[in-house]
Amino acid sequence: MDPWLYIILLGLAALMYGWMLPKRGGGKSPEEDLAKNMEAALEQYMADIGRENDELIDLVTQMKQDHASRLAAMQEQTAELRQRVMELERQDRHSADISQLAVGLVREQTYSGAPVQEAEQDTSVPLLEEHVAIEETVEPQETIRDRYAELFSLHGQGKSLDSVARQTGMQRGEVQLILQLAEREGQHD
Repeated sequence: MDPWLYIILLGLAALMYGWMLPKRGGGKSPEEDLAKNMEAALEQYMADIGRENDELIDLVTQMKQDHASRLAAMQEQTAELRQRVMELERQDRHSADISQLAVGLVREQTYSGAPVQEAEQDTSVPLLEEHVAIEETVEPQETIRDRYAELFSLHGQGKSLDSVARQTGMQRGEVQLILQLAEREGQHD
């Protein structure tokens, strides 16, 4: 046989093999393969989204539980603090009532000329007596004019605010404020 016949037969065999090849793949077209691949990818994407949503829901649930427990702890602390404040207010009112009573008794005995009796077991009475002693020794407050006599004497001589400020070593605004306060103090007396 001639070699050219072998080449033709070989070409025909290759054509037949190529023609049968798509049929051997099950008769599926490339569009069907693409659609199946797309469906698989979308199913995988949906599964991933669903899993992430579940994780997010679990995280939000955990955050809510943490928030609720912190809120409960804060409310408990607030209630305890309110009880402490109320207890301290009661103690303060009680001690204020005792101190007012003791001050009244001390003053009554002082004005009546009777000697002051000391309490035997009450520890708050010595403190009250000290408080009364402090009240009686309080001296009258000095006025602004007493504290800044030099400033008022210079101002009384008719000196300007700048001149008074230079001579006293103060700022002009400070001198002006002191003069205004003295005027108000004079109006209230």
